[in-house]
Amino acid sequence: EEKEESNNPNTSTAELSHEEEAKPSNVNDLDLDLSTEKYEFDIAKMIKDIGDEDVPVIKRNYDEVKPIHGTIPAAKFLSECWPSSVTEAELQDNKKRSPKFYLHQWQFPLSDTAGGKLCHQNNPLHGIMGEDLLKYWLDLPQCKLDSPLQYIFMGTSETHSRLHKDPGGLEISIAPITGEKECVLVHRDDSHCLYHLTASLDAIDLQRFPLLSQARVYKTLIKPGEILLMPNGTYHQCRNLTPCLSYSRFHLDAVNLFPFVMSMFNEDAPEIEHRDVLWNVASALIKKVDEMVDLVQDRVLAYRDVTDVVSSDTRETVDTLLALRNFIKEVARRDEIKNAVKGPGDKSKEELQPELHDFGVLAADIDMCLHDYRYRESKEIPKLKARRKSKVLTNTLSKGVRKNCVGRDLNKFMIDNKPVVVFNSSLENNYMSLRNADVEKHYPLTNEHKVGDALIRNLTIGDMLAVRLEQKCVKAEVLEVVPQMKAAYISFEDYPSVYDEYQPFDLLRLPSREEIAHDDIKPGLIVLDFSNSNEYRAVVQTTIDGPMVRVKLIVSQHILTRLVSPAMILGRYMGRWGSSGKKAASDQDGKKAAPGGIVSPSTTSDVSDTAISEES
Repeated sequence: EEKEESNNPNTSTAELSHEEEAKPSNVNDLDLDLSTEKYEFDIAKMIKDIGDEDVPVIKRNYDEVKPIHGTIPAAKFLSECWPSSVTEAELQDNKKRSPKFYLHQWQFPLSDTAGGKLCHQNNPLHGIMGEDLLKYWLDLPQCKLDSPLQYIFMGTSETHSRLHKDPGGLEISIAPITGEKECVLVHRDDSHCLYHLTASLDAIDLQRFPLLSQARVYKTLIKPGEILLMPNGTYHQCRNLTPCLSYSRFHLDAVNLFPFVMSMFNEDAPEIEHRDVLWNVASALIKKVDEMVDLVQDRVLAYRDVTDVVSSDTRETVDTLLALRNFIKEVARRDEIKNAVKGPGDKSKEELQPELHDFGVLAADIDMCLHDYRYRESKEIPKLKARRKSKVLTNTLSKGVRKNCVGRDLNKFMIDNKPVVVFNSSLENNYMSLRNADVEKHYPLTNEHKVGDALIRNLTIGDMLAVRLEQKCVKAEVLEVVPQMKAAYISFEDYPSVYDEYQPFDLLRLPSREEIAHDDIKPGLIVLDFSNSNEYRAVVQTTIDGPMVRVKLIVSQHILTRLVSPAMILGRYMGRWGSSGKKAASDQDGKKAAPGGIVSPSTTSDVSDTAISEES
């Protein structure tokens, strides 16, 4: 727009200088071509437009754990932290006057006023990126049918963001509106070369960080008129070389649906409601295709031409729906497994959460929609033959009583409304055959006397212990005593709690297969267990930093090796063994040893030599 029209309240904050004239010949010429240098930045008008907004700021040397310093009014930032009458050269000469704050990642679509002014102003990059599916996420008036993940960054020269990657499985675009920005990128697969992001890319030190030499690092400078597109998971750091106002947004289309869905499973971006995004996207696309099918059907029945009804946008929508179909089915599959192996959990917490979407029903709706689209030009669309639904889980325990089988009440094998057993496996059948171990009833002093803490210092290889395994008490043979270990108690996603176990920190990885800093391993973290050739996804329940015992658990006829914490140790195991907890010499000679007496933590004064008989 021309400078003379700046009194118009709807004039953009980026305007043509008075020397230039703009006479667009068609609608496409209305797009701002910032590379022409025809525009100047009107800071006064920006203050007038959005000065009342609160914007997030960070300090130059910010804390990476909590980078946001706080919020200040936009007018205060623009008047005090953005050079206007003072030139950048003067700021460089006088560091004391250099502003401390950097307007960082202001998510303007969430503001009623700013969102209403700034949303729907970014034209799609047709032919480069697909339809941004994030626009179907929220139903806020100011950003309806536009992405809520749009941001503004603003700062003087040398303000910067440190090396990081944004979770969520989304692509990122960065476009300077005024000023120049230097961006350093590292390939997402080279995280192992970055030493947990402690290695600096500004002053590379190959003596301390030799693997940096193998990282794929790219440096580029972007200026107005240019857009930097980054694939999901790209490590990046940005620095303003001049006072810079830049626009950034996350993007989701059919290309990066897979990393987006995996981010949902990994729960690495809790601020993004992945399930709602998928549900709303699928529902919106189904509606668009159904409306087109209805239009074609109306024309078919009226014997009218239908060749021009299906547009390129419709075909793109159908292609996206086809790509989305199997991801929706995978979500439904995992929901079914989770419900079977993890149960409803704590109902009191569940009641506080919104109703979960049934992705199995949504997958069926997509199939129906695509079926109708396939036969859209038929005078009568044939009925979709429903496929027989197969069970996601096989070899599960029968809840009914089969012929010649002993019926079991599986409700007895629940802890906090979560199933301990689910499958008809050797371990689970043997587990159910054991006697219950009501620790509070049979071993009331175990926790009070800290039997495990006392015993673990005196154990040797070959000692026999009584160990708690969920609801049961099982005998275990000591294989190794580890004086100090950092370990996490993990619960596997696809298995009930009888399979829960401790694993050392060093054998755990992030779902992206990156190493995990020990300080970052906390309850709730989703990890991969690398303890064997298969990779199993699990959730960290608790952590321990102390002595551990590696034992051979004897679950009836099933043997397994596990790490045991002191809290799991109930005492020494006797049964057929001698009072020392080791196999009796007479039994080693082939003679049967006399069964030991019944001794429990509640009836012994020496908790360091507590013994528990098989009968107890």
